[in-house]
Amino acid sequence: MKQELLKLKSSCASRQMEVSIYGGRVLSFSINKQNALVDSGAQVGSTFWPSPQSLWDWPPPIALDSARYSTLEVSDRKICLQSGVDHSLGISVMKTFTSALNGFHMEYALVNSSNETVTVAPWEISRVSGGLSFYAANSPPEIQSSCEIKHVNDHYWYQYEPGKLQGIPKIYANNTAGWLANANEGLLLIKRFPQVEPKFIAPSEAEVEIYAHADVETPYVEVEQQGAFKAIKPGMESRWAVDWFLFELPSDVRVEAGSADLLSFVADVLRPDSCVAEVG
Repeated sequence: MKQELLKLKSSCASRQMEVSIYGGRVLSFSINKQNALVDSGAQVGSTFWPSPQSLWDWPPPIALDSARYSTLEVSDRKICLQSGVDHSLGISVMKTFTSALNGFHMEYALVNSSNETVTVAPWEISRVSGGLSFYAANSPPEIQSSCEIKHVNDHYWYQYEPGKLQGIPKIYANNTAGWLANANEGLLLIKRFPQVEPKFIAPSEAEVEIYAHADVETPYVEVEQQGAFKAIKPGMESRWAVDWFLFELPSDVRVEAGSADLLSFVADVLRPDSCVAEVG
């Protein structure tokens, strides 16, 4: 993949983001120069697709996923990029990344550039090298899930072990609490997003999805979440936002399924009156 990088700093300068002009893809989300995202191999960084996947099968639409984006605004604290139009779907994507206190505010706009109503959902896909992914939900994973997950301490936990995987292992989860986290190599990545009722989820998709790549030579996990499946009229757009947070975990925090330490850490970050989650 071609790379021409734009850089952002969070309000807390120890956190930085690097965004490629190609695909508007986030290639690095780092704290003290340690990247939480996969930055080498065939599938890297964090991208954005229209959902459901059945609209385009595979590979993802080039105009949205890997082609060059136009720069609408670039500064140390804000990047705004616009894709070209994918004519098969009739849509383009605008991405706006803004600095926040302990991370970044990620806003996506699905723009209907066609002459017909288009019905799609937003879908953010972030690739990490492994570790422990976890979330809270009021129901078990959906029936189409093909990967084992533990339910401990009222939360769902997935520990990546690529040597034990076959096929296309994926977890589909609805009725979540509006956040998804990954603890890996001493870092804690948290993504917060608007909750979506199952009836508004795109067909055959889910509010939270975790894909585990079954290859020990190129290991990675995709921590994904989706917004509501909406009709967009010609010339209109649908906006959706996600907050990213990144922390170095204290050495005494246990990283294991059911860890009360991890859950307490996440709760402190996401509580409404928490200064650590304040947008800068």
